[in-house]
Amino acid sequence: MHCHQPTKDYVARRTAEGKAKTEILRCLKRYIARETYPHLIALATTAASHPAPRPLTLTPRRETLDK
Repeated sequence: MHCHQPTKDYVARRTAEGKAKTEILRCLKRYIARETYPHLIALATTAASHPAPRPLTLTPRRETLDK
């Protein structure tokens, strides 16, 4: 809340409305959730449409040891 000018403006506006600091923080958290949720859903949809990469193994595979 210290550096971002739009946030400072929002806090000043809500304070002028008589809101408590805890209520202002709650509103800011809800705003952040509304902004990030569509991005998380898009990321999950993209991840679901692509197969997961195979995990990295540090030991050689058995097929390469048998040769």
